[in-house]
Amino acid sequence: MPSTLLDKDLYDALNAVALKKMSTAAGVADVTTLDIAAAEAALSVLAERGLLVLLGDNALPTDDCAAALTQSAAEIYAEVRTDPAVLTVADKFEDVNSRFLETMSAWQQIEVGGRKITNDHSDPDYDLKVVSQIDKLVSRLATLLDTLAERDPRFALYINRFRQAVDTVDGGDIAYVSDPTRDSIHNIWFEFHEDLLRTLGRARKE
Repeated sequence: MPSTLLDKDLYDALNAVALKKMSTAAGVADVTTLDIAAAEAALSVLAERGLLVLLGDNALPTDDCAAALTQSAAEIYAEVRTDPAVLTVADKFEDVNSRFLETMSAWQQIEVGGRKITNDHSDPDYDLKVVSQIDKLVSRLATLLDTLAERDPRFALYINRFRQAVDTVDGGDIAYVSDPTRDSIHNIWFEFHEDLLRTLGRARKE
């Protein structure tokens, strides 16, 4: 099998597109340390290599994307994968992730008369309790995010994204809890989990 190793900039750009399923150069720049010009250049190279398809301003991953990311991550993050400090906090993430999934289920559905029904968010007290739990779980990610950011600065961007989403929710815009069309807490969490697994070469448990 031919080598598909990517340098760090190309990896970051391709990883961003893969996590979002589709992205513009500006979108890549928002979640990496690349500026827009560097992101555009990276997307162009990745398209030439057949790892992306460019449709107008949007880039979409091809079937070859996953293998390139897996192979490149093993090279780029070889030291991180054996770093005791990273592994210790990463192991604790699984419990936090399970609690987050349970909390998101509580956000999306409520129990009425022993039956689960869609939460129409007409009970602000209930929603406030769930949001408070979400805030606590995001806060529990701080150690892991800080530890990863010391090894790769792009992980610090997750800290900023979580903070902005949480602040927006706390300000009253509950769409930023789980709206799939926004940079919501749920979307950021999902992207981070996928990113973490790829970085550490781990398989999803749930």
